[in-house]
Order: sequence, then structure tokens, then C-alpha cells
Amino acid sequence: MAGVVALAVVHLTMLFLNNAPSNALSRQHATLINKYVAPEFTQEWQLFAPNPQSANIHVQARAKVLMPDRDGGAGAVVETGWTDLTALDEKGILHNPFPSEAHQNELRLAWTNYIYSLDDEGLPTGEFGSLTQRLLLRLAVDRLEPRVDGGTIRLVQLRSAVTPVAAPRGSGLEVDTRTAYLVQPWWTVEAEDLK
Repeated sequence: MAGVVALAVVHLTMLFLNNAPSNALSRQHATLINKYVAPEFTQEWQLFAPNPQSANIHVQARAKVLMPDRDGGAGAVVETGWTDLTALDEKGILHNPFPSEAHQNELRLAWTNYIYSLDDEGLPTGEFGSLTQRLLLRLAVDRLEPRVDGGTIRLVQLRSAVTPVAAPRGSGLEVDTRTAYLVQPWWTVEAEDLK
């Protein structure tokens, strides 16, 4: 029993020293602590300060919409401007004491998973990539449909707008805060995407 308690104390001490702010003991035994912690218990954050995001990422979409004509037939195809889907989700969260999981994470996670599924040529790989692309398309259609004045969305294009966060004052760091865009090709909207 004493051996189990001793092992638990060593384990907890190593984890604490790894996560605690830098101090003399953790600096002195850094190599030993890293060898113990890194293989199984590595983390991307410290005990009291998670790594903050270094950029604001907004997913934006635009659509090509088939508008009905006055006689009830097919009219002209109109291209919408870019709509900030992330801003729409943030608006749904603001002042809402119980925001939905969808408004908080659905679009962000779908975009992140899609980007990680892309190959060197910018195409989604495997079934996961294809399913994530279809999910993004449906999320965009769902958010754009109320804004197309009775038209039918035929094509959707997505892009991300990535704006790096400025360095804190007095840090001496220079950060280029210009927004960069990653634009995807036009995706065809199928009948099942409109449900």
C-alpha cells in the first residue's frame, strides 16, 4: 500500500511541476519531468493560462440563387454578396443565457475538420473529407436560405477570413493583422441539401 501511495505522490508531483508556472524546482528537473510527462500526459496549456487563439477565424459564404420570375417560371441567377456565417452564430449567442451548442461550435468545428481533411491540392480526402464538405454546404444553405427572397440556392462558395490578433502593448512583437482569405470553389447544392 505504501508503494502505491508513493507512486501516486510522484505521479501527481510530476504533473503539477509540468503544469505549474516555472519555478526553481521545475527548471532544475525539467529534463526528468519532460521525459515522464511527454509520452502520455502532454498538454498544450499551462495550469493557469491556456494558449489563447492567435487569430480570429470567420467562415463566410455566398450563393448563386435562381430567382423566380413574375410568371412563376425560372428567372435569373443572382449572385449574393459574402455573408459572415460566424457573425450570424455570434449574434445568436450574444445576450443568450443558454446558447445552443450549434451556435457555439458547429460551424467552427466543421470548418476546422474540413481544412484538416484537405490534401496538398486543396481537395478533401477520403469519406471524412467528403462528409465534412457536405456538412459545411448544408450549414451554409441553412443560414443563407432565409436571406435569398424566395429564390433557390444552386451554388455555394465558402471562404475563411483569418485576422491575426495584435500583439499586446509593450511586448515588442510585430504582428501583421491584415486579414487573409482561404477561398473554396463553388459547390453544387443538391435537392437533399435544401431539406
